Amino acid sequence: MRSLGLVWRVALIVVAALFVLQLVVAGVFYYDRSRATQVGPRLPLPDQVAALATLLDHATPEQQSLQLRAVNGLGLRAEVRQEVPSDLAGGRELGRVEAALRRYLPDPGDRQISARLIDGAVRVGIWFPRLRQYLDSRVEIVVSLASGGYLVVESSDQLVPRLFGLPTGFWAGVIGFVVAAIAILAVIRETLPLSRLARAVERFGTDLEPKPTRESGAREVRALIRAVNQMQSRIAVLVKGRAFIIGAIAHDLRTYLTRLRLRVETLPEGAMRERAVRDVEGMNALLEDALSYAQASFLGAETQEVDLVSVVGRECEDRSAAGMPVKAVLPAEPVLVRGSAAALARMVGNLVDNAVKYGNQADVAIAATAKEGEILVEDRGPGIPAAEREAIFEPFRRLEPSRNRSRGGAGLGLAIAHRVAEGHGGSISVEDRPGGGATFRVRLPRCAKA
Repeated sequence: MRSLGLVWRVALIVVAALFVLQLVVAGVFYYDRSRATQVGPRLPLPDQVAALATLLDHATPEQQSLQLRAVNGLGLRAEVRQEVPSDLAGGRELGRVEAALRRYLPDPGDRQISARLIDGAVRVGIWFPRLRQYLDSRVEIVVSLASGGYLVVESSDQLVPRLFGLPTGFWAGVIGFVVAAIAILAVIRETLPLSRLARAVERFGTDLEPKPTRESGAREVRALIRAVNQMQSRIAVLVKGRAFIIGAIAHDLRTYLTRLRLRVETLPEGAMRERAVRDVEGMNALLEDALSYAQASFLGAETQEVDLVSVVGRECEDRSAAGMPVKAVLPAEPVLVRGSAAALARMVGNLVDNAVKYGNQADVAIAATAKEGEILVEDRGPGIPAAEREAIFEPFRRLEPSRNRSRGGAGLGLAIAHRVAEGHGGSISVEDRPGGGATFRVRLPRCAKA
């Protein structure tokens, strides 16, 4: 039940209630009939014909006439004929009714028993022809008598109510099922705009691109959709404005930083110059991270197919060639996702650099399912406390003491990785590594197979 939506929960409750009601009605009917006949639960029409045939077996002509008068009436016509009806070979044979008659007769012996459908007056339509044929047809039963002749019983109403003997209320309940189905369809129609709105909000939470939902439904629902559409636009403007300011400031500062670097180069050799160079390089790294975060915030949907194996392999090879302790276990087959190769490379590079910087070693692997590609980056560091695992993906957030500012970095690496993963419709999470350390897990949707 937890995975079912509101509409389907209501539908399940209504259908279950009607189904239980039908079972109760049918059970009560068969119980009452079983008590009245004292023979247990039986199909009413075959049981009635079997009882009549048993009485007629040993009755005089006067008694037969009286017994036939007793059973003939609305919905049923019975008579005794001396010859087999000429139309006995026509119609559709009802094998189960014939078998029921043989069970109900005290001495079936080699009696001739036939039960067949007679075409109804209503023409069978093109929808559900077999079902409509049973509903619109009647039944004719022929049983040979021990005293000679044949008992011919023909229902003058529809087959299903006559055969099973269920009361009118039961079929009213069946109509109730149809009405309930129509009501459920109406509920689905009214809640469909809310479902579309929920999907739009979920997409907006991933890529921060406003995607207005068409206003439809009741007045209150349209007002809600209109308010959410406006809210998406305002939030997108605020977020992009913040990222734009960060990028603009970082871009303009790069010019002054270049001038400062040139002036530092004119200083005489010594400790003062070395400290100044380190400061300039730190500021330059901070500006690069800020620009990368701004670019990730503006990351839009791309249609380019990117091979994760190629991107991850290239980033790991570059770092291994530079002497960094990086190991990669990659599949031979490509794992294709849709997005930006440069942005994905920056995400992988940030995760690998973090693992080496704070965990002494980076073990990288790729796993793939039918729908997702998964990147695993493990380190051998002290791990990340459970309470901090969500906060570390916030901009300028660093952990102390193992991830302090003296170890380098501005606290934007994981924020950029998080933004890139979400911008590609995926997710990133962190968990404990078996044996100590942390495992960063990135899940990205794979390209649909052609």
